[in-house]
Amino acid sequence: MSTTLSAGVDTGTAMFVNSDLSSVLRGRSFPVGRLPNLVQAGLPWVPINLLISPLNTIPGDNPFGPVGETRLIADLNAHVTLPSVGNRSAMLLHLSDIHDTDGSPWAVCPRAQLKRAIADLEREFGLRLLVGFEHEFYIYGSDNVPGPAFSVSSNRNGAALADAVCNALATGGITLEQFSAEYGEHQFEIASPPADTLTAADQAVLSREVIRDVTQTQGFRATFIPKPQPNQAGSGVHIHFSLWRSSKQPATAFKGKLTTEAGSFCAGILNNLASLIGFTTPSVNSFARHKPSSWVGVYSCIGERNREAAIRFCPRSSDEDGWHQNATLEFRVADATANPYLALAALIRAGLDGLRDSLEEPTNVDRDPAAMSEAERLAVGAHRLPTSISEVLEGIDRAGAAERWFGNLFWSAYRCTRLNDVADAEKAGDSYTERLSWAI
Repeated sequence: MSTTLSAGVDTGTAMFVNSDLSSVLRGRSFPVGRLPNLVQAGLPWVPINLLISPLNTIPGDNPFGPVGETRLIADLNAHVTLPSVGNRSAMLLHLSDIHDTDGSPWAVCPRAQLKRAIADLEREFGLRLLVGFEHEFYIYGSDNVPGPAFSVSSNRNGAALADAVCNALATGGITLEQFSAEYGEHQFEIASPPADTLTAADQAVLSREVIRDVTQTQGFRATFIPKPQPNQAGSGVHIHFSLWRSSKQPATAFKGKLTTEAGSFCAGILNNLASLIGFTTPSVNSFARHKPSSWVGVYSCIGERNREAAIRFCPRSSDEDGWHQNATLEFRVADATANPYLALAALIRAGLDGLRDSLEEPTNVDRDPAAMSEAERLAVGAHRLPTSISEVLEGIDRAGAAERWFGNLFWSAYRCTRLNDVADAEKAGDSYTERLSWAI
């Protein structure tokens, strides 16, 4: 139990938690002293709990109903301690996998789906990803006068929060590369250093939860939703990734160009992009942010250093042998209503399609696709993405990608959560965005 001791929690509560299909961290809490007895057996978890919406509704048409049981099995290497402040005691969080009662990974568990995708990529092509997340979010309730975007004064306004967040993340061995003011008033961005794929997703989930918790202890509120207000800059999640061979040799870029593998991987992503965004921008609120010429990447193209492309290629400098060790590919069409495990699993699955078919590298687009003519966009394969989650789901059903990538049970469960989000938005009306902002 060295993990628990290093976290510094020997009294109070602990939780086994799992990020659900709507990106809400849910689980069961218990007195921390019970932890040694729960490590192997885990805790019971109801299958339908994974389908609860951020507005606390349950899809009526779902594959589980009142039947079934699964188990939350903690990963003792993926944890963080929420701080003790005032009348809020410390709480130890352990990220958990969801298992069937026979001990096998449950098909609907997002973390299990990502593990399976990682294994397939390495087994079939000897490749792995290093991943770093960037999250944008707003802080509400601050009395500080908002300063200019990216300015010293705006960053000073967030300095105390940044210190508290970094201290809490350190209890789980998590560090940030930056915590900085963004374009919007009281908007900030965190960036995480590159890590192996599963660790990157774990850290994304825990970092968001820590920020929500710490802002509450300081009397504020954080929201990561894509478009909290129509007249505000939106908040995205940018997923930086690079490909590496199992021999630890870089496999993203060589002498300023994408490698053959990276080109095929990106082509698979772009070919599947209209389906893929069902897992990376999956909410009604997501599409309030999907506008051309707004740095979201709503056209299916790749561009070197181009923030209007769905994938931005950042070659950076090369070593003396011509390899770009620090090159990254930035997937830009993502937000925090997406479960990080599923977003990465879908990216890998789409990339695997491109590798299996040996697809050619997509054409580089060096300007805003919205400023191009329709003929010019057609020539480079830059297609406008669907404009609603309902349209995305219809396209996924036609293409069949989700069932092929994740299996029938998973798609049945996931699809009904997305349709339930549409129903929530229709029922809640003008209050939908506000209510969503309290959960995401």
